[in-house]
Formats: sequence, structure tokens, C-alpha cells
Amino acid sequence: MKAFAEKLLEEMEKTLNQLARESSNELQKAERCGKAVNTILIQLREYMTGYQFGDQEDEILFFKYYKPLFFKELIFYSELAYLESSKPVGEKEKIKIFYHHVVDQYQDFFARNHQLYIYHQLERDDLDGQFFLRNSKPLNLIPDYSVDFDPLFSTPNSSKLAKIMALEEMIEHIRRKIDQLELGVEANSVEKSKHRWTDSKSALIELAYALHSRGAVNHGKSDVKMIIKVMESLFDVQVGNFYRTFQSMRIRKKNRTIFLDSLKDSLEKRMDETDMGY
Repeated sequence: MKAFAEKLLEEMEKTLNQLARESSNELQKAERCGKAVNTILIQLREYMTGYQFGDQEDEILFFKYYKPLFFKELIFYSELAYLESSKPVGEKEKIKIFYHHVVDQYQDFFARNHQLYIYHQLERDDLDGQFFLRNSKPLNLIPDYSVDFDPLFSTPNSSKLAKIMALEEMIEHIRRKIDQLELGVEANSVEKSKHRWTDSKSALIELAYALHSRGAVNHGKSDVKMIIKVMESLFDVQVGNFYRTFQSMRIRKKNRTIFLDSLKDSLEKRMDETDMGY
């Protein structure tokens, strides 16, 4: 399951990066990326239909880490489509008020799911067995009839965790939009880097964490978030919830540094070829 999910995640990230580069505006990007994620989720569901979890740890790994990483992208692009199709046209102040109203709605969702939100924010794992198994119960007493209701492919808390992660990314996206408005810069006129990150987002995150762990930027005084922001600007890419992606890397049993290992292999191969006069 882990190998299949990791491969599918990498495929999804590359596809979304490509579609983002090809899309002329945010609404078009949301529509195309949403369709792509939905197709990938269908592949994941088909695979999981014939998969038997080895134990509860394996089941928790899927419903707490892997499934939300896919499902939150679908929610994110659905929310992005709503945002772009509903925002007012005209005065900047009206647009800013609209953005703040949407963020308030997201905060209401966090409040309604306070226990899970805090559990997620504190990065706890002591209650995973209660929250992320298929026989687990929703944390809130108020009924919430989610569209992601397949009992073999979802759990109540897994689906809500995915939505929490997606709305966190949306809030970051909206904050960037508000910053652009306050600076008097239109989104389409922002000068973009000519350099494009053409590998997966998880690869960039892995590289950023390696630089931070090594203390290679500002003598180790720059935090991971700042390093990632610099790399996002340099390579015209948005990596989203980088900490959650790093967590999924950290829990891998094998090959936790796939990108760094491939970098080392590629460089050594180039050195060997140079030695041979190629």
C-alpha cells in the first residue's frame, strides 16, 4: 500500500505542477486540477478495494496520512473554484472583505471540529487508534453528513482531517491574495520566475528540510518555512502544507530520503561519466 500510495502521490504532484503551469487563470487551474485529482483518487480507491490491511498500524497509516494527502487536494481545488467564481469584481476593499468572510467560514469549521483540529495542530498520535480506524466514531456530537462516506475507503475523522488540511492551505492562499491587494499588485501582473520546479513538491520539501537540518542557510538561523518561501519564489511553485508532507516522509519505513538519494546517485553518475571523458 505504501509503495503504491507514494508512487501515486508523486504522479499527482507532477500532474498538478504541469496543469498549474499550463492554466491561464486560477479558475481554470482549479477546474483542471480538481478533475485530475478526482481521477487519481479513483485509482487509489480501486487499489484499496483489493487491499487487506496487515494490522491496525497499517490501517491508521492510510487513513491518517495517505488518504488525507489525496483528498485534501480535491477539497482545496473545489474551494479554490468557489473562491475564484464568487469573489466580487471591482473595488479592492470589497474583495478583501469577501476574502476575510471566507476565512471566517473556514475558522468556523475548525471550531466545529475543535478536538480533531487541536489533535492535528499538536501533532499527536496517542489516540490514533480511536480516530483513524474504519470503526472509529466522529469526534463531534453534531451530525455531519460528508460526501466521502464509503466505509471501506474513508473514516469520519480521516475525511475531516483532509478538509482541515485543505482549508489551512486555502487560508494561506487567501492571505497571499490579500497581501497582493494591499501592495497594489494584481495577481496576473506579479513577475514570475523564469525557473520552474519540474520535480515533485515533496522533493522540494525534502531538499528544504535537508538544507535546514544541515544549517546551510544563514548559518542555520533561517527556519524551514522561510527556506521554502524562498524556493517557492525562485521556482514559481506552491508546496502547500509542507509540514504534513514532511510527516508522511518521516513515517516511511524505507527510503525516507528518496529525492536526496537520487540526487547523490545522479551526481556520482555524472562525475563517473566526466572521468571517462563523456
